[in-house]
Amino acid sequence: MSKNKGLWVDWLTKYETETQNMRLGKNYSLAESLFEILDDISAETRGAREIRPTDRSITGLLKVAPDQPQIPFESSLERDFAILMTGRRGVFSIEAQPVTIRYLDDLGKERTYTPDFLITRYRHELERPESGLHTMLVEIKYTSDLDGKNQPTLLQKFKHAKQWTEFKGWSFSVFTEKEIRTSELERARELLPYRFLDSDTPVESAIDLFVQQHKVATIRQITDALHNFSEEQVHTEVLKMLATHQLFADDESRLDADLSIYLL
Repeated sequence: MSKNKGLWVDWLTKYETETQNMRLGKNYSLAESLFEILDDISAETRGAREIRPTDRSITGLLKVAPDQPQIPFESSLERDFAILMTGRRGVFSIEAQPVTIRYLDDLGKERTYTPDFLITRYRHELERPESGLHTMLVEIKYTSDLDGKNQPTLLQKFKHAKQWTEFKGWSFSVFTEKEIRTSELERARELLPYRFLDSDTPVESAIDLFVQQHKVATIRQITDALHNFSEEQVHTEVLKMLATHQLFADDESRLDADLSIYLL
């Protein structure tokens, strides 16, 4: 089964936790701890993927399903986040730039801040309606931006956004390429086109029944067992059912014939 612990841990949560831990250390001043935290958070992703300037200025509309409105994005990282959320179980809706927050800065000047996305998701990852819905305001930032000269201004925005969302019973998160550009994103990207295919109802019903009977089955076992349909028909329908969250698999596993499939 899927191991989803930590999927929703964002940069801001890690930043606040590590800042607090470093402050408790006897050998660190506050200035030293802030520098080391941001340097540590940024180093891994800068080495793993070079972000070209053109990646930051991409704008467009992302279509994630036939019956859902397109999602505007203003960078490749925002686009990737929207794709990631499309593939993540429990996500109910995605809305771009939903609200503008007004606040006073340290000098008493009125400022405005518009976070990138509003995510509504089930509180329980198994998408059980009785668990209720949780609303998240989300900011998307490259780690290099968080480690730059605008860091104090950004942290002030984040502080006010967090206070504002807590007052409404929501939460506020900051996601970077470290949390977004993962193996989970690659699978969501691979499955996205299958969300637009028409369902082959007889094949879908046969797959659903087979998985119900066996609890867990690999794609290979499913295609081998359903002799009345071609291997391509079955394989395509399994991927469509994964893309539309009718079937499930471990978030980190590859989409190959040995992928274990199950129902919730």
